[in-house]
Amino acid sequence: MPRLQARIAHRIQELENLPGSLPPDLRTKATVELKALRLLNFQRQLRQEVVACMRRDTTLETALNSKAYKRSKRQTLREARMTEKLEKQQKIEQERKRRQKHQEYLNSILQHAKDFKEYHRSVAGKIQKLSKAVATWHANTEREQKKETERIEKERMRRLMAEDEEGYRKLIDQKKDRRLAYLLQQTDEYVANLTNLVWEHKQAQAAKEKKKRRRRKKKAEENAEGGESALGPDGEPIDESSQMSDLPVKVTHTETGKVLFGPEAPKASQLDAWLEMNPGYEVAPRSDSEESDSDYEEEDEEEESSRQETEEKILLDPNSEEVSEKDAKQIIETAKQDVDDEYSMQYSARGGSQSYYTVAHAISERVEKQSALLINGTLKHYQLQGLEWMVSLYNNNLNGILADEMGLGKTIQTIALITYLMEHKRLNGPYLIIVPLSTLSNWTYEFDKWAPSVVKISYKGTPAMRRSLVPQLRSGKFNVLLTTYEYIIKDKHILAKIRWKYMIVDEGHRMKNHHCKLTQVLNTHYVAPRRILLTGTPLQNKLPELWALLNFLLPTIFKSCSTFEQWFNAPFAMTGERVDLNEEETILIIRRLHKVLRPFLLRRLKKEVESQLPEKVEYVIKCDMSALQKILYRHMQAKGILLTDGSEKDKKGKGGAKTLMNTIMQLRKICNHPYMFQHIEESFAEHLGYSNGVINGAELYRASGKFELLDRILPKLRATNHRVLLFCQMTSLMTIMEDYFAFRNFLYLRLDGTTKSEDRAALLKKFNEPGSQYFIFLLSTRAGGLGLNLQAADTVVIFDSDWNPHQDLQAQDRAHRIGQQNEVRVLRLCTVNSVEEKILAAAKYKLNVDQKVIQAGMFDQKSSSHERRAFLQAILEHEEENEVL
Repeated sequence: MPRLQARIAHRIQELENLPGSLPPDLRTKATVELKALRLLNFQRQLRQEVVACMRRDTTLETALNSKAYKRSKRQTLREARMTEKLEKQQKIEQERKRRQKHQEYLNSILQHAKDFKEYHRSVAGKIQKLSKAVATWHANTEREQKKETERIEKERMRRLMAEDEEGYRKLIDQKKDRRLAYLLQQTDEYVANLTNLVWEHKQAQAAKEKKKRRRRKKKAEENAEGGESALGPDGEPIDESSQMSDLPVKVTHTETGKVLFGPEAPKASQLDAWLEMNPGYEVAPRSDSEESDSDYEEEDEEEESSRQETEEKILLDPNSEEVSEKDAKQIIETAKQDVDDEYSMQYSARGGSQSYYTVAHAISERVEKQSALLINGTLKHYQLQGLEWMVSLYNNNLNGILADEMGLGKTIQTIALITYLMEHKRLNGPYLIIVPLSTLSNWTYEFDKWAPSVVKISYKGTPAMRRSLVPQLRSGKFNVLLTTYEYIIKDKHILAKIRWKYMIVDEGHRMKNHHCKLTQVLNTHYVAPRRILLTGTPLQNKLPELWALLNFLLPTIFKSCSTFEQWFNAPFAMTGERVDLNEEETILIIRRLHKVLRPFLLRRLKKEVESQLPEKVEYVIKCDMSALQKILYRHMQAKGILLTDGSEKDKKGKGGAKTLMNTIMQLRKICNHPYMFQHIEESFAEHLGYSNGVINGAELYRASGKFELLDRILPKLRATNHRVLLFCQMTSLMTIMEDYFAFRNFLYLRLDGTTKSEDRAALLKKFNEPGSQYFIFLLSTRAGGLGLNLQAADTVVIFDSDWNPHQDLQAQDRAHRIGQQNEVRVLRLCTVNSVEEKILAAAKYKLNVDQKVIQAGMFDQKSSSHERRAFLQAILEHEEENEVL
């Protein structure tokens, strides 16, 4: 019974949860069956009630024998099978319907998922297309903006390089770049400040010159009243003790107009007697510029004196009848005019109508030809321009730096300036020319060749020789004194007593250290209102060195090194912005540095002014080490000490390992030649059977890779009639080189720091004379790289490079200079996988710095010993890694 009830309940539950997709006829049957099943309990209750009302024994259920009323139905096998079959069919149908329902459910879910994905795929496609369109628009816009920005930047750079300041400022205003605008503002402020300083310097110098003219005029009047000798153009009386007495005076013939000057003209001390013996001649008038200056000076002095007299009368007695109303008005107008002139000048100096350069070179003078005192040659066009620039410095009371590239004739231009001032400005000296000892003989030779009429003194030699020149110095019978840096310091008690009119310092980069002794001695003891520095390399290392040169020349203008350095090195340090500069900002800083230097520095390059000068081609030749060099080099790497047998002692008497910094020098020696270590050569000499401890022959050059390469190159150069300059850093290496030259029978000359000054000129003459038999000139880079003319050679061999690349450039330009007819080949030898490669890389970096002139930040060219030690350690470790690989 419970089982039946459960089946009925289960059936009712199935009928109540019929699917919605059931056909109508089946649904009707199911509904009828459901209602019938629901009436089951009602029927049972009704039946019970009916039975209760009937006689209990009349009913089939309550009869005494209920079975008597029952008829047993005969069950057949067919019916049983039919029942099973129907039941089975019913189960199959139910299972089919269940599966069909489940499949339909799954299909509906899958269809919904498909529709969902398709919808979102469509939405995503639309979004992607929209995003792509937006990105394309932004990319095109950005590309156009980038092109426009690049175009504007290129235009800015073009105008900046072309020095179109007005156009560049307009583009900066359009871009509204705060950093560039700040740099330009700084430029304007600094240049305006410098312009004021230049104007104040020129005013102060003009006031000093005015006082000197008054004193000279007063002295001349006193001498004229006392019947004393007349004054010369330099303001000193002409007598036998004056330097003016031996100078020629230009005279002209009154009828023919013939002018005598230079050696043909009479000397000042013999002028009166010569004029009596040569009637018809008279002293030639000054040039137009001199006459106008003289007239202006006289008028200025007359006006000044008359005005002072009138002012004194007014101050003493304002009511005096001698003082007219006109005089009083004139004094007021003059004072007002002075104030107006000063204001207008200051206004123009602050950026008005006159530019910075125009204020500095306000007085211009055209120089179209060289002085008549300059003979035996004609200046080139660019040399005349350099002369005109230096004359402009003189006229404007300024000093400057002649920084033409090596070989363009700075010496000749200086001599041209001296002769020009002597002839046209009547400034006969004394001129002080300070030169390196190695170039003193060359200066003397150039003066003898170009200006033999100029009286010069070469102040050099032993103390007795220098003392013998003192009487001539005191007499003033000279125009130019040539001396060296050492004698300027050593004999300052003699040379500093002379009031020099001009001071010229050759190789002026010696003054790059503001605290060096030479600079301090010149600034403290010597008096010279006009100064010029000559240098081929004005910017060698870092910015304070340039400031030191400018401070030495113009201390009233370039006062503070820190301000000057900060202005160029770190312009944004005070603003809190990033200090690193981009290319345009760097170029802008370089341009403003050029603008500051332009009035005081003149530099021309060979490629710009000397189109006919042959080319200079440099080759870096890599050399391998010999077996001996490799062993010594590896031992130095492994041990970090000098190979020694203990016999070498330092200053404290201690032998053994050298310091690490000295190791760099030992590595360089090994790269040059292993026999630079004496005990190594002696050991090999003993092994090879040389009794004197010195190795000659093939064993000498085969011990070094560089020497073996030279042995292949030099014989070919001699066979093809080339002549060679060979530069070395070490004098001991030069001695070994001499042994090799003797073995190969090469005729050579040697010049190093120990060569006497008087011998240098003879060596140069021997090598440069036509038909000279000398094939090689062996020079040390430092002593032979300055101021020597060796155009007879067309091949330069740099045996070992210098840390300072400018030293090597100076050496190369001994041959590549005016007068060279052949192409100059520079062969720079470098040992592979050695410290020499690092030195060469450092030199290239310094040259790059020099080409850019300046970058933001300090150039740490002189690092501390700790940094050098770390640098060496890195080199050794790097080379060890290379060997392992």
